[in-house]
Amino acid sequence: MLDLLRKEWLDLKRDRRILLTSILLPLLLLPLIGVIIYASVSSQPPTVMIVNNSTGNLPYVNYLKDYVVQHGGIVYINNFSVVADVEVIFPPNFSSNLTSLDRVAYVQEKVLISSQSNAQTLVNNALYNILVNDSLARITVLEKGSHINVSPNVVREPLEVYLGYYKPTKQATSSNVDRLGQLARVVSLILFPAATPVIFFLTDGILGEKERKTLESLLASPVSPMEFIISKLSISMILGIISSLGDLMGLIAFSVFAPFIIGGNAGVTLSFSATVIAAYLLMILLTASISLILLIFIGGTQRNVQIINFLITGFGMLASFSALILNFASLGSLSFILVIPYVQIVAGLLDSVFGLTFYTMGLFIGTFVVSVALILISSRVLNPERILLK
Repeated sequence: MLDLLRKEWLDLKRDRRILLTSILLPLLLLPLIGVIIYASVSSQPPTVMIVNNSTGNLPYVNYLKDYVVQHGGIVYINNFSVVADVEVIFPPNFSSNLTSLDRVAYVQEKVLISSQSNAQTLVNNALYNILVNDSLARITVLEKGSHINVSPNVVREPLEVYLGYYKPTKQATSSNVDRLGQLARVVSLILFPAATPVIFFLTDGILGEKERKTLESLLASPVSPMEFIISKLSISMILGIISSLGDLMGLIAFSVFAPFIIGGNAGVTLSFSATVIAAYLLMILLTASISLILLIFIGGTQRNVQIINFLITGFGMLASFSALILNFASLGSLSFILVIPYVQIVAGLLDSVFGLTFYTMGLFIGTFVVSVALILISSRVLNPERILLK
């Protein structure tokens, strides 16, 4: 037993690549996740833009501003160049309506679709405090008996909010589009797991030839490295597409039954469906190209395949994780994460919901070009002896 353990340990020590990768990859990926979380909190705090149409509203505007700032948010007043998470509009007659016993004051609240900050919660809490304070003030006046012909509803609910939604382009939109944005984030979570079979299909396609002792004769035949790579790549991508059909069918089923499940239309459109399909195909192509070039450079052993799988899965999980916490419409200093594999596909999918079609096209085309470039590099550096010996 001890001799067998000693043998396994010696084999493991000889393969220093496994040891180094097992140590370095967590040291790379886990801090990177931490950086993204920290940067998302520090560089993407809740932002609120207040539109004030009367100086008489200043006490309420200042209260809302102070409340948001005290809870870590940033407030802009009448700064129409800012795309904030929430926009609050105080009409000219807001103050006069709120200070009258028999009137109801209105504010308009516009929410940036698919925003992941708690800006709306902060605004609603501050407005609720204003509502409660004014309601208590009205009750105090009524207790003195100076007014008796006032509706109890007006006393209890002196403030109402008109809720709306808008895109990063400042265009007004509907709650359906906001639900579509949330659906896009859910799709981003299941996007990468659907592409992971490509890793196994591709590596098994090459290693299977090696295990069956047919790889050497295949590489020695007139088949060029490009033909060898394209054939293995194509079949693995076809199998990957087939394995993704279940997810796409689930998306279609969800869009059909959404009114019965969530009580409203999910907002799934033909253009969104086409974008999701394009994202799936790009995810499969990028996974195949990265798997291929890593297999060629690292070598074709079962242990190396585990390294490849761990590395690609780590970046895929990072992309899925970023979809939950980041607002890709206003990355700012976090724009560097778009160079991380798979993050640009998730960003393109969400940008399509925001109406940023050109950004989506740029990210998708860039991913396609990089994937093709990796395949071309793989065909040029392919060394049959290296694959056979590794």
